Amino acid sequence: MLDVSEWHIIGRGDERTCYQHPYDHARCVKISRLAKAKQTRRELRYFRRLKRQGVPFLLIPEFFGAVKGSDMIGIEQQLILDDEGKLPLNVADYLVKPLTPQQADHFWAGLGALKTYLLTYNVVPCDLVMSNLLVIERENATTVMLIDGLGAAELIPLSEYIPWLGRHKIRRKWARFMAKIVKPHFVINQSRQPL
Repeated sequence: MLDVSEWHIIGRGDERTCYQHPYDHARCVKISRLAKAKQTRRELRYFRRLKRQGVPFLLIPEFFGAVKGSDMIGIEQQLILDDEGKLPLNVADYLVKPLTPQQADHFWAGLGALKTYLLTYNVVPCDLVMSNLLVIERENATTVMLIDGLGAAELIPLSEYIPWLGRHKIRRKWARFMAKIVKPHFVINQSRQPL
């Protein structure tokens, strides 16, 4: 039986709780109760598929496997940390900060790199929201990583198997994400318009 009662909680959502791995602090385990594990099962299937296809885990967390208990199931993956070993801010929290023009330029470049990565490798997000994206700020660049909400939610996820459909879905979700969430949030909280 898997006992997580002593594990350090680093995040909690509607369906699952994210713990720092007790023996490897560079990893995390996202655990769901079996009765409420739809997202976890979908992501396990999707991560296994990405691994089989040889997709590099560059802007999404590395996948290490499933964790199972008598009444729970989870995903073991890379814990995304900044260069100081701390949890990075998500996009919503990052955009609340006043950014210099250079920080803003680096942020937009990081978002652009993430979009290019998703399209290049047909990595289909199902839940593209600001809390699922982490911002790792460095002196000369900013990396934006998608850490949750991966894989198509349809019963038959054709967008995962047919790259043209996948890219179409990624572009549509990305445009909606930028228009309704990121750009308005940025304009409200920054003195500078996004590029």
